[in-house]
Amino acid sequence: MNHALYLNILKDNLKLSVQNLAIGNIFFYQDNDLKHTPLNVRLWCLYNCPQNLKIPPQSPDLNPIEHIRRELEVRFRKHDIKTKSELKTVMMEEWMDIDAEITKKLVKSIPKRLNAVVDAKGYLTQY
Repeated sequence: MNHALYLNILKDNLKLSVQNLAIGNIFFYQDNDLKHTPLNVRLWCLYNCPQNLKIPPQSPDLNPIEHIRRELEVRFRKHDIKTKSELKTVMMEEWMDIDAEITKKLVKSIPKRLNAVVDAKGYLTQY
């Protein structure tokens, strides 16, 4: 993925995801990955995500997508996958079966994650 694809994903999905999760007032969080820092991405975020959480360059990874990725891995390891085609099919099916409540819970856990980082003075946390 490059910054252009990342920006398209934000444009196509961010506002809709916030609406679907019924989160209300949000702070947008992204780490310092190279695709997150180009000028066009930063400008889009400035105008479309006014409450953008500032992250120090060497911050711990608090991205809740890591938990979704782990959930997905646990689910697809239960299958006997033999081909790339089977892998793609299983991944898509399992992705669609992840309950929105799991995602909502992870998003709502961000304040606790941030407090844990502050308490640990930037070092490792349970997350």
